[in-house]
Amino acid sequence: MKDAYLVDYARSAFTRAHPRKPEVDAWADTRGDALLAQVIDALLARADLDPQAVEDLSIGCALPVKEQWSFGGRYPLWLSQRLGPQGRDCATRQIDQQCGSGLAALRSSAREIQAGDIDLALAGGFENMTRVPMGPSLFKEGTLTSPEVLHGAEWLELDVALNMGITAERLAQAAGIKREAMDEFALASHRRAAQAEAEGHFSGERLSLVGAAGAVVERDANIRPDTSLERLAGLDPVFLEEGRVTAGNSSPLTSGAAAALLMSSAAVERYAATPLARIVAFADVGVAPEHMGTGAAAAAQQALARAGLHADQIDAWEINEAFAAVPLHAIGKLGLDSSRVNVWGGALALGHPLGATGVRLAGTLARILAHRGGRYGCATACVGGGQGIAVILELM
Repeated sequence: MKDAYLVDYARSAFTRAHPRKPEVDAWADTRGDALLAQVIDALLARADLDPQAVEDLSIGCALPVKEQWSFGGRYPLWLSQRLGPQGRDCATRQIDQQCGSGLAALRSSAREIQAGDIDLALAGGFENMTRVPMGPSLFKEGTLTSPEVLHGAEWLELDVALNMGITAERLAQAAGIKREAMDEFALASHRRAAQAEAEGHFSGERLSLVGAAGAVVERDANIRPDTSLERLAGLDPVFLEEGRVTAGNSSPLTSGAAAALLMSSAAVERYAATPLARIVAFADVGVAPEHMGTGAAAAAQQALARAGLHADQIDAWEINEAFAAVPLHAIGKLGLDSSRVNVWGGALALGHPLGATGVRLAGTLARILAHRGGRYGCATACVGGGQGIAVILELM
């Protein structure tokens, strides 16, 4: 198997989404595929690449319905000012693996390179959660449906499996994770993200882009540097009356897009590129749907096994903060040093635009490794429906 390299990565600012109050979302007037096209153009521009060199484009999107249906990835390609006119020979696909969609897109293009079939690819993801909101409203209007026979399956609590907040409650209860621990983790995420912002760490990945209304959008909208344990403790549970999961220890609805540039060894040499990291291993696993949050740790374990590594050899971790319970479970399950986990904050503070998150996890991980030193990093996420997905990177 040939080597595949993560050469560069960029993303839009992540904005606060609100289907009923679109005015709070700076991307409310921008289609998700159009936003991704802007990110792709910026990535190609700073790499100074001939668009005709791009052979493959994989796109992650957790809710590929309504305007987020992309005709198999063709719409972002055609909307790109660089790829549209010149890159029409580029193969595309759109991948739905829920919260793992971005990592799945990265895996798809990387494996084409590892198989020796192509030399240069893009992997991206997007979600506009104001324009295409999450499941409940889509089920109500019939855009999303579930097989009726599964509602009577004795082995499956479908109502729980379809509600990510309830699965987070189940995980917290099963793992003995207290409300206070989740609030403390959320506070740390905001503080770390605010510090990373102040130190300029996001400037190398986050782009200044123009929304459909003509305004420049360049700041992440979800970071709350002024939050406190007292404020977090004052929030009511969202999913269960006596529950532990609140809006403060859950990731907010978010809009955004991200993309990564991948190359083979031959392409790295041809373009005199300096890779961020080598892709070492990917892993996908299935877990109990009612405890989908366990998927992050399970996928990381599988990726470590495939790479022949142990958890203590990983210098930096990006564990998606869909809910605070997820990284807390993974830290306990894998015996991790929490100072190596989400060191620039995570989705609790930055936001979680579902299809883009996996690309952000991998791209930010590579940049953290470069900044802090160390050899290996692991990015992992739980996946709705009972899955997990992970990637291991090696600093170049």
